[in-house]
Amino acid sequence: MISNPLPQPQPQPQPGPARPRARERGEASFARLREQGLEWLQAVSGQTWTDHNLHDPGITLLEQLCYALTDLVYRADFPVADHLTGPDGTIDYAGLSLHPPADIFPCRATTPADMRRVLLDAVPGLDDATLQPRADGVLRLVLQLSQGAADGTAQRIAAAREAFHAQRNLGEDLDLVVTCVRDVACELHAQIEIDGPRDAADVLAEVYDRCDRFIARAATCRSLDERRRAGASLEDIYTGPALKHGFIDDLPEGQDGTQRLFLSDLAAVVQAVPGVALARLSELRPANDVASNGSVAWRGDGWALRLAMPTDGAPATIAVTRRGNRVAVTPDDLRRKLDDLHAAGRSNRSRQQADQAGRAAAALPRGQHRDLQRYHSVQRLLPAIYGVGRHGVPRSAPPQARARAQQLQAYLLMMEQVIAQGLAQVQHLRELFSVNGGSRQTLWSQMIGPDSVPGVERLLLAPAAQVERAMYPPFDRSARRKSRALDHLLALYGDTYAQSSMRQFCGHHSPQELESLLLENKAAWLRDVVGLTRDRAGGFDLGRDAWDTPDNGSGLQRRVALLLGLRIGHPRPLTKALQQQRLRLVPQPLPQHASLQLAPQQAQAAGAAGQATAPPTRAELQADLQRMAVLRGALPAGVFHAGLWRDRYRLLAGGDASPDAPHRLLLGPDDDGRWWDLGEHADAASARRAAGSLRLFLLHLHQESEGLHVVEHVLLRPLADGGRAHAALELPADFHALRISVLMPGWTARTRQPAFRRFAQETLRINCPAHLSLRCLWLEVDAMQRFEGCWVPWLTARRNLAAAPGNAQLAALADEAACRVIQCLRQPGDDDGDARDGEGDEPWLQGHA
Repeated sequence: MISNPLPQPQPQPQPGPARPRARERGEASFARLREQGLEWLQAVSGQTWTDHNLHDPGITLLEQLCYALTDLVYRADFPVADHLTGPDGTIDYAGLSLHPPADIFPCRATTPADMRRVLLDAVPGLDDATLQPRADGVLRLVLQLSQGAADGTAQRIAAAREAFHAQRNLGEDLDLVVTCVRDVACELHAQIEIDGPRDAADVLAEVYDRCDRFIARAATCRSLDERRRAGASLEDIYTGPALKHGFIDDLPEGQDGTQRLFLSDLAAVVQAVPGVALARLSELRPANDVASNGSVAWRGDGWALRLAMPTDGAPATIAVTRRGNRVAVTPDDLRRKLDDLHAAGRSNRSRQQADQAGRAAAALPRGQHRDLQRYHSVQRLLPAIYGVGRHGVPRSAPPQARARAQQLQAYLLMMEQVIAQGLAQVQHLRELFSVNGGSRQTLWSQMIGPDSVPGVERLLLAPAAQVERAMYPPFDRSARRKSRALDHLLALYGDTYAQSSMRQFCGHHSPQELESLLLENKAAWLRDVVGLTRDRAGGFDLGRDAWDTPDNGSGLQRRVALLLGLRIGHPRPLTKALQQQRLRLVPQPLPQHASLQLAPQQAQAAGAAGQATAPPTRAELQADLQRMAVLRGALPAGVFHAGLWRDRYRLLAGGDASPDAPHRLLLGPDDDGRWWDLGEHADAASARRAAGSLRLFLLHLHQESEGLHVVEHVLLRPLADGGRAHAALELPADFHALRISVLMPGWTARTRQPAFRRFAQETLRINCPAHLSLRCLWLEVDAMQRFEGCWVPWLTARRNLAAAPGNAQLAALADEAACRVIQCLRQPGDDDGDARDGEGDEPWLQGHA
């Protein structure tokens, strides 16, 4: 989380212990480093070296190296913003998973008050919006439209629907009928005394506008600067859902139901208008009640008071005087001034959106990019008599002196190289904490060159680049170190991300593959940490295409997909990969597979294939796969699963045991002990490459087949009048209320394991909103294909209905599609009522013989 860069009032500093950074700087000071070095020298040398005077050459070398270390400490102590600033002078906050307060503090709209603020912010021309929830998760929307809005009623209702669908939560839906509050005109009779330079028409127009907004309970929107000047913290400012046009205050206590409007409250509103010296309010005259000089009913069932504005030709009910004399304001002048106020409000709304975004961006910390890895050798600082500086040894020096100088250079080079490597590490802190894909390097190095130490190439036994490759990469445990760096970023959000449960179901991956997958999985979590935490209870947007659209899926689906290690978390076809390859997965071999099987005795003569080599090109991969008869048409499940394991590939040599002789590639044993003949290849290398091609292909099929579909039962409820399509299904009375079903594939290497299914169900229930009842279904390929064939038309029908909610024909089509989806969800035993909850029973596996 980005700390607040704006100035805040700070308490006076009190004397106390030194700050941690101050203590660290003290421990790394030149004096402390020199003292520590002397302690170690004395402990190591004992009586061999007792002269530790300032003029001693050893002490001089120690002091120079300590000085070089202080330079490293100085560069590491630059502000964090400087370390994170790139060569272009900017900080990639998203790439570092550092999110500003405007992104990380807001939550998803959860309560009716939150949704009211979202709707008022998203839809211009609304004075109020009320959501009335029902017990089954359906919400009824009631809108109060503004006077003088640019958009018509239908446009504002459609915009409100769109805004709700974008913020819809899991297990919720909006009623097809949106109600608009009926306005009941209310005249305000008053007399105001004005003073100052303002024109009477301006003052009167503002009085009408403020009173109209107060009676309509119009939203009060404040800017970021206003909230800051009021002393609110960033956490308080950004509490609630994210808004684009400022910060809307909640309704005062007691104003969310039927209450009375007091004349004294309106008097305070009028008195606050600039230019009003005195306000005398005589009475309120609502059209549905008698006049009152005290209070009147403010709103009721389906109606609300609305201030009666002066119409063309009708006089204003508010008289204006100046110094006791009546000031005439024509209705036309008053109407023009009111129109100007409404236009200014719309313009201010657009300007505030741009200002708010600009101010939020300007508040982020900025740094200065620095070249921190440039190293200056300490040998340049030693006295010339040492012979290792810029000028080296004099030409007249004997060979022994040159040899001693080179020995000293080599001695210092070993220690200086460590310091230079530390500077390279400091230079690349930005890359160390990057969460972008492909950024897995965690150890950076630089070799000291002749620009720092003249003649350094003569001291190395091999070229510098070769020495660097031999020394540093073997010690770069990138996956472990990168994982710790990502854990540090997770800790900034008070989050942890344990992957121990995920590891136990990935035994078919090599250790390097597994570490790479887990690292990318954790980086993906950090890249989307805002959405995964804020929108964990969010549903998909019914008004947009939700099929194979990465940014339109439920928060539960995205979160659980990452927790289970699924590569793709948005709604998509899980059977598409097999269909594209024209493969049909069969649980048992067919008669056509008999010629592809070997007896175990024949397979015992085969040797291990060793390290399979991946094909360098896609064309070679396709050529390897086309030669395998087992991949034509029906694919046995044994091959589909066993082919993921490297150690199950065997090579059977022909008559000649030479590596260049033809070899047959075998696979086995599968789960039923069968061995499979994958074809003959020209030599051992070709067979190994074919093994790598098949394994890579099967890994792709498994990854593309893994995913989940989240079905919200409330969205499947009858929408057309009568609900005749649903009546034939004889569903339980509570089928649609607060229930979701999660459908997952049951045919991959992981999802067919009972332990993984228990892990997946536990993960789903932990992350599912507590008020929803969840059921998990495991489908085989055929059943999943049938479901997706019904699911996609239903998504299309609901999207069409969201665009035209009043169309009875579209509602009937949506009901028919929903009934087909429900048929796919029904399983054996549902009719007896015992399997409806799914809260602990072993789920049924559809399509499994």
